Amino acid sequence: MDIDVTQSKRIINALKNGVIPDISLQLLSTGRANELKEFTRCFDDISEGNGEIKFISGEYGSGKSFMLSQIRQLAIEKKFLVSRIMISKGFNLSNMEHLYYNVMHNLSIHSVENIGTDFEEIFDNWVGKLQAYTDKEKASLEIKSVISNLNNFNSSFARAFMAYIKAKINKDSELSNAVASWIKGEKNIPVHLKARFDVKGDIDKQNSVDFLKAFISLATLLGYKGLVILVDELELVMNVRSDIRKTIYENLRYIVDASLSGEFNKCMFVFTGTNEIFEDEERGIKTYTALYQRLGSGLDKAGASFTNLRKPVMNLKKLILEDIQILTDKLVYFHTEAFKWTPKLSNEAIRNWTLLEFKKSKTTILPVNTREYIIKLIEILDILEQNPDNKVYSSELRLVNKNGVDTFVNAAIQK
Repeated sequence: MDIDVTQSKRIINALKNGVIPDISLQLLSTGRANELKEFTRCFDDISEGNGEIKFISGEYGSGKSFMLSQIRQLAIEKKFLVSRIMISKGFNLSNMEHLYYNVMHNLSIHSVENIGTDFEEIFDNWVGKLQAYTDKEKASLEIKSVISNLNNFNSSFARAFMAYIKAKINKDSELSNAVASWIKGEKNIPVHLKARFDVKGDIDKQNSVDFLKAFISLATLLGYKGLVILVDELELVMNVRSDIRKTIYENLRYIVDASLSGEFNKCMFVFTGTNEIFEDEERGIKTYTALYQRLGSGLDKAGASFTNLRKPVMNLKKLILEDIQILTDKLVYFHTEAFKWTPKLSNEAIRNWTLLEFKKSKTTILPVNTREYIIKLIEILDILEQNPDNKVYSSELRLVNKNGVDTFVNAAIQK
């Protein structure tokens, strides 16, 4: 792998604290090739004008957030606008206006210098392209085409965006900042400034869906393939009051219908949640029949022995032993690169010592929690590197199966 000491240290320091490193996640991706292939298929469908929606389920530490980060990188590489948001006390999907606000405040694109941007950069790039045209008539026609299209969704959005373009061209930062804030869903824009771009009121629960559709259309008109909205930790909605939770499930049902019917064309929603929100019969999705019926086939455990990644709910399978070994090999490589050392044990033995630590607290060796395995593995690697003559992790430990039971043996003794 082509990776330097600084990058290796960044990876190890992030993972040992349960944080996803800000690197090309293909370096760490293990056992998820089929899932990523399915998302590639979905992105192709979106770019052709369809809408898509996926729910990713799995237990705590199974890699849902890591998968979401991989999806984000993949979507950005494929020239989609991406917005990643998280369920929290301030945002729980009970209000579509709040969804729009959070989408607009967490946008990312691929730029020359870095991945990540703000709202203004998306449109500054386009305005800059218009200003670079030698044929000004061509620029004018492109602007008229965009505004005409936006008028099909919301005339206020269209007027505001036209004012934004003019303000940018005229270098009127006060007006362009005010318009950008209004389009993003900010409140309390001074009345005299709103008068300058001919709008009244604010983006609210009545018009927020139209504004989201207008923004998706605008993204495609500016050359992006579409919009991908990622929502993490959906299980937290189970902690709110039952009436609010019902509204959230109603909104989710609407998003599912709008995505699959073409109402949100060129847009994909991806939600992650622990198994509990899909299985809990008192507070989970099963309490809202209209939503459960749409996802029911994806929640049904009857066909769990089959793989069907095209269903609405994608259940993350636990990593098998071969996957764990591949993950171990990668992390040993990063750790030895970061701290410039050579383990005395084989990678397989290091894996087995890590698995043995898990067996102390459970009757079976596998499966293991992926996040917890990574943290424990790095802890053992730290010990091995700093204590090369330690007597605890000193032997080539093997994993063997005796009479259907997995157990560990010292390789030297086994001989």
